[in-house]
Parts: sequence; structure tokens; C-alpha cells
Amino acid sequence: MNNFYKILSGKFHIPSAEPNITEDDAKAAYNAIKEGRLSSGSYVKKFEQEFANYIGTKFAIAVNSATSGLQLSLASLGIYDGEVITTPFTYAATSNVIVHQNAKPVFVDVDKTTYNIDPDKIEKAITKKTRAIMPIHYGGQCSEMEEISEIASKHNLFVIEDAAPAIGATHKQRKAGTFGIISAFSFFPDKNLTTGEGGMVVTSDPELADKCEELRKNGASSRYHHTSIGWNFKMPDPNAALGLSQLKRIESIIATKNKIAKYYQVSLEKINEIQPPIVKEYNLHTFMLYSILTKDLKQREEIKNALADKGIESRINFPSVHLQPIYKQMFGFQSGSFPISENLSERILGLPIFFSMKEEQQDQIVNVIREIVK
Repeated sequence: MNNFYKILSGKFHIPSAEPNITEDDAKAAYNAIKEGRLSSGSYVKKFEQEFANYIGTKFAIAVNSATSGLQLSLASLGIYDGEVITTPFTYAATSNVIVHQNAKPVFVDVDKTTYNIDPDKIEKAITKKTRAIMPIHYGGQCSEMEEISEIASKHNLFVIEDAAPAIGATHKQRKAGTFGIISAFSFFPDKNLTTGEGGMVVTSDPELADKCEELRKNGASSRYHHTSIGWNFKMPDPNAALGLSQLKRIESIIATKNKIAKYYQVSLEKINEIQPPIVKEYNLHTFMLYSILTKDLKQREEIKNALADKGIESRINFPSVHLQPIYKQMFGFQSGSFPISENLSERILGLPIFFSMKEEQQDQIVNVIREIVK
């Protein structure tokens, strides 16, 4: 069932990530197809209800990706211009949606321990044009949401959570996705819960929920009655059926990922120059990613190449967005603008982590690292 990343990775016998698809998952998706439910319908509605219950919001709106979910979030809030504060140390989709909304992404550097946006630097970035703050929960560990929420309230700004990697994560016993006025999750195959492609917007604001529902259906408030310009961002029923099946065991998946992460932590703490992830005591990390920091770029590349030679895939999560060619071209960003993010981008390395991972595989990975870092 779990050949997705093996196919994508080609030569790698230990992939960086792998979806956990059970027979029950496959049957659930097949049953939806067999029933002829190929578009958005009853399975989507049930998935939305159960996901909202799990997160602790009043509403959930299923979409075809977290990227779509973030764009719906911005549009539902009427953000079609101005500035949105976010982090450069993430996947480009986070800031891309801001640009698509004709707004400007204003980057704030990250905390060097959690790799999340540094709340101490946010207020300096706020201007009269600022409309919202969009933190991301890097790798499955929540940002400092209480501090961010206080700053947003003080300046009358929206908080939009990019919770793409953080389903089930908590900050001070409160779930990711419940701090922002609206939030978006991802169900891509490398996430802890997958629908293949897919995502979910969550909110407790009925007006925002209605607006997202309208916008994801090409702006139709009812059939063939268009009251806004929207998109086709709907999730099909077979994907929702898969998501419903996976949601039943999400807590088990998170617990297993934490067990795998703990085994890594114990093994890697014995290796000088390698920094395992640092988890705040008040956070539940879901370890969608397991990212280590190496001494420098040279060492990172040596480890990455040595792992590849052994058939082990690793990932660089992430190159700083502000130094991507299009962002330098559009906004004039230069090296040195966000030094912590840039330093992390040269030293970060995502090690394989997935539900079915064995300790023997982890030992193999750690031994390769140990050979490089002597």
C-alpha cells in the first residue's frame, strides 16, 4: 500500500516520508468510488464535521490542498491588498498565496531553536498596511501562538494559522488551528494524515465559513448563482473517505511518530556537532518532519550525499523563500536580510520519518551520520 514515496524516490530504499495506507483506508476510498461519489458530496460533509470536532472548531471546509485553503482564508477575510507578515523559513506556498491575493509578504526571521517565526521581531514589521500575521508551525511544532495572538489583538490584525504540517499538535494543551480566526491544514502524502491531495480550512466564525464554502465553488452561493469570483477548490468524496478512515487513528500515528523521534533524539544526542530538534515543554510536536542541524553547509552536504550513497533519502526543509529567484526579482530581497533563516537553510537536513519506520533503519541512518561526524 505504501509505494508512493518509493516510486518518487527511485533508488532510495529508505524514503524520507511514506504514507501509512491500510486496507481499511483503501476500502473506504474504493467504496466511495463504487458508490459513484466522485465529486464533492456526503463523504466530504462527514469528513468536515468529524475534523472540526477533532480540532475543536465549529466549522471545517474541505479543499484540494492547504495552499488553496490559505488562499481561501485570505480571500474570506477580504485581503486583496496590503501586507501579511509571515516567515521566510517555510515552503514557498505560504507566501505565494499572499502574492496571489495582490498583497505583499513581509518576512520576519525565525527563532533559532524552533525554526518558527520569532514573536519578538513581529511588531517591528507592522505598518499601516499590515492586515494579518500568518505563522506556520514548522515540522509539526506550534509557533508561540499566545504571544502572536496578543500582538495581533493589540494592533487589530487577523491571525491566520498555516497549520499544514501540524494536525494534532498542541500549544499549552490547545490544538493547532484554534488560535487563528481561520487556519489551514494539509493532507499531502507526507503529512501524518493524508487524502492524497487535499487540505482543510477550519474556523469558528460562521460568516468566514460561509464565504469559504462559496469561494471554493467558483463563488457560487447557490447553483449557477455567483456572488463572488472564486475557484474550484473542492475535495472529491474518495479523498474525503480516505481522510475519514485515517482520522480514526490519527492519535496513534502521532504517538508512533513521537516514539520514532525519541529514538532519534537519544541516538543523535551522543554525536557532537549535530543538533536534534528542540521541543518546547508546553508543545506536543507531531514530527511531520524530523530535521537536524549540522555544523555547516559542507557537513550537511557530506551527510546528505553519504546517506544517498546508502540508498537513504533526506530533504532540505527549507531553502529560504526570500532568496528564491522570483522573490529576489519581485521584492529585491538580498542575502543577509534574514540571517537566522539563511543559516538554518544551509545547515538543516530532514531525516526519514514515517509510521512504519523500524529502529534498524534509524540505526543505519545514525551510523552514516556518525561516520561523517567523527
